[in-house]
Amino acid sequence: MNLRFRLLLALKTTRWAGLLALPLLAGCRHASVVPNPVVDYFPVAVGTYRTYAVTDSVWANARPTATTYQLRERVTEQFTDAAGQPAYRLVRSRRADASAGWVDDSVVVVQPSARAVLLTQNNVRTVELIYPARAGRGWNANALNGSPDTIVSRTRFYTDKVGTPFTTPAAGGQAAKTYDNTVMTKSTLDGGVENINALSQMGLHQVYADGVGRVLRRRFSYATFTANPDGSTNLTPGVVQRGAARYEVLIDAGTI
Repeated sequence: MNLRFRLLLALKTTRWAGLLALPLLAGCRHASVVPNPVVDYFPVAVGTYRTYAVTDSVWANARPTATTYQLRERVTEQFTDAAGQPAYRLVRSRRADASAGWVDDSVVVVQPSARAVLLTQNNVRTVELIYPARAGRGWNANALNGSPDTIVSRTRFYTDKVGTPFTTPAAGGQAAKTYDNTVMTKSTLDGGVENINALSQMGLHQVYADGVGRVLRRRFSYATFTANPDGSTNLTPGVVQRGAARYEVLIDAGTI
């Protein structure tokens, strides 16, 4: 058993061990103390909120059906978890449009630190971001949730758009908006390659702005082929035959 394997095994035995091992997730050769980030791409404070315009699309037999609504995340509470670490409760609410009332939908827990941002939803904990943000740096988003992925799997990474401006599209009746300092993350297959080929596309793209938080999220899973009775397929390049996608754009943020 080599030293690296023993170190990973020991770290994984405690709840917060994966967080301490995040430098290893990103491929660092030596553990080191990471300074507090000079930027904050996932700020949380009790009483703050973010509202998104959401479009859910579903394709069946090459025909899309879209549903639009608004989703709000508001930070309702700060507390200390069972491990003695600070955490924040975010309540997600949904409404059809700006004229409708909010209806609570779900709750997530966010735990920010100088090294990473953890998010727990439906009892599944993921590593949303790691610090410092560097172009091409990757990590295993599922390192702490019991996934069969190994602790060194690279399932999410920063693109080359780190510390760069980003403009969100007009959505929900709001104009396009430019943020000066952002990062973009993408989900990957193990090895750092998105699941995109001639037959299907699957991925998760997210953009975070300094001092604001997530400003855009795109999740998609498409198939661009039809199946024949004999088991062969007919490729339809550029035409989605079946699949689903969700597109979220930040349209409002502030304090309740």
